[in-house]
Amino acid sequence: MCAFYYGDSMNKYMKLAFKEAEKALKTDDVPVGAVIVEKGKILAKAHNTKEKKQMVTRHAEINAIEKACQKKHCWYLNDCVMYITLEPCKMCMGAIEQARIKKIIYATKREKKVNNIFPQITQGEGENEARNLLKSFFENKRK
Repeated sequence: MCAFYYGDSMNKYMKLAFKEAEKALKTDDVPVGAVIVEKGKILAKAHNTKEKKQMVTRHAEINAIEKACQKKHCWYLNDCVMYITLEPCKMCMGAIEQARIKKIIYATKREKKVNNIFPQITQGEGENEARNLLKSFFENKRK
């Protein structure tokens, strides 16, 4: 398999994301790559490993976020920009939002937007207990 040519005008971080995507392609994973940059410094590079690891959460974005958080010893990535070869899915967008990444730059739109498989969601018992547990936790954090 030969390496692809990415235009000379392409941003250097996006080029790195494409190099990561090529790594996924070599292991028969969907070729998506991600790079997280903070103030011009690369914190993390990653690619899809879902098939390789047989783990549904091993998307490039999640892998990159985990690496960046480990490097920073913190889960706040609020000064970071993420370069991705594909528009993030819902799961990855949730992780990106939770990590507080301030900007996403992606190369191509996701063609398949709708997942027709929805789990049944039902509220169970323990609403007051759960609410009190969370309230207590956050009150102690704010002391």
